[in-house]
Amino acid sequence: MTKVAVASPLRLATETGLATADRGGNAIDAALATAAMLAVAYPASCGVGGDLLALVRDPDGRTTFIDASGSAPLATEVDDVRRLHREMPIRGPIPVTVPGAVAGWSQLAAHGAARPWTELLAPAQAAAADGVPVTPGLAASIAETVASLAEFPDLAALICPGGTPLGQGQTLRQPALARTLAALAADGAAALYDGDVGATLCAGLVDRGVPMTHEDLRALRVDEAEPLELTVDDWRVQAGRPSSQAYLVLRLLGMLDLVGPHTGRPDEPLHRRLPAAQLARAFLRLSEERDHVLADPRFMTQSVDELLTPRALQQLASDVVAGPGRPPGGPKVHPDGDTVAVVAADDEGRSVSLIQSLFHGFGSLILEPSTGILMHDRGACFVLDPASPNVLAAGKRPLHTLSPVLAESVDTPDTHRLVVGTMGGHLQPQILTQVFSHLMAGASAQAAVANPRMVVGGWDTGDPVDLLHVESDMGGDVLLELEAYPGPRYLAPPQSSRMGHAHAIEVSAAGFDTGTDPRADG
Repeated sequence: MTKVAVASPLRLATETGLATADRGGNAIDAALATAAMLAVAYPASCGVGGDLLALVRDPDGRTTFIDASGSAPLATEVDDVRRLHREMPIRGPIPVTVPGAVAGWSQLAAHGAARPWTELLAPAQAAAADGVPVTPGLAASIAETVASLAEFPDLAALICPGGTPLGQGQTLRQPALARTLAALAADGAAALYDGDVGATLCAGLVDRGVPMTHEDLRALRVDEAEPLELTVDDWRVQAGRPSSQAYLVLRLLGMLDLVGPHTGRPDEPLHRRLPAAQLARAFLRLSEERDHVLADPRFMTQSVDELLTPRALQQLASDVVAGPGRPPGGPKVHPDGDTVAVVAADDEGRSVSLIQSLFHGFGSLILEPSTGILMHDRGACFVLDPASPNVLAAGKRPLHTLSPVLAESVDTPDTHRLVVGTMGGHLQPQILTQVFSHLMAGASAQAAVANPRMVVGGWDTGDPVDLLHVESDMGGDVLLELEAYPGPRYLAPPQSSRMGHAHAIEVSAAGFDTGTDPRADG
């Protein structure tokens, strides 16, 4: 039987994936069953109405980037949006884009799932019908969202039955979603993109102001491509291509590899190769770069491949060491409750880094009641500046925060691999860089995801874009170094959920070493 490891932010979902493996599934089956369960049990973070990006490594060593993100509806009226808003809204009908998650599940299954599609969705379908316990994280998301539900009665009826918000340990039941999952199990992704589920969804969305039609669903494309690659410390690191921001992980790791050669000490992760304040400035600089460069790849004017050349990485290293750059002017995103990462690996050579999302907590807040599908608000990543490659346009994908990343040993790629994923909105590359740094330095998977972290960027609307957050249990030497950071600083409590939920698997000749973030409910 294939041996499989899985990690996710929720124990129920991880156990579902492992049970699928016990029935003869491989890493792809386990990842899909886990992802489907999360779509039911973590509705603040992901779901059928969201999107998905993934990297999948096949037993033959080939890695594929799967982009199952959706576009703005074809009937989007950009001039109307500009007339009513100075910036893209994050709630309501305007930021809703076509959901790609189910198409992404189907595409991933085609890479070699061993179990039937119906079996992979069955546990999630049962959980939606019978109900799932509300976790601490979900209860917190519900409490934070209650004040915003006055204009969204369908979602209010689900998470505030009888007018009272669901609390930790209570049961969340989603019978309409269970019926949708049953239709998807019977008819595949076509039930949504070319069938009755999609027709019902679009009719309900139009009634709620979302100009999405069945034509939009039929036009959804799932793109496959070879990932971006960069060799760092004898590791071949692979990342998703634009419109994913995952290329920034390669930029950061490549830059760090240049500024401080590795001494071979296991207690020296990559991110300690330069003073912490300089690393924070690198985070800031690359946030600015992303917001000027990244978009739907059909509209980009700068190639990220050019940003990964030795010359470009050396220039970045020189700029970071020389001094601070300008504060970035891009979106200010609350990274909490928006995304889930699933990582899986097996002993036949498969690796899966899967990330699915509704973007902000409970997405757009628009729940179509007949299907039980809660729609994401990924269109909030668009901007309204006509000069930006990421400007809103009908039929266009927005800049994407989801950042799937894998790594394999240059010398022994089949037997030594790293599988990592995280939530964290626009901060994902910063989190992933720190986790990979610890793993590459020899830390266990659990230590790598649990170690104190720092990130740079606004959490809430109105936050300074150069705000540095650092967990208070960070080493004293790092805290001392950060006194040189020129921007505002915030000392976060240890294991703050706002610092992302990262998960990691290291595959080696000794077996699997798996870690799940203590900041999550895993």
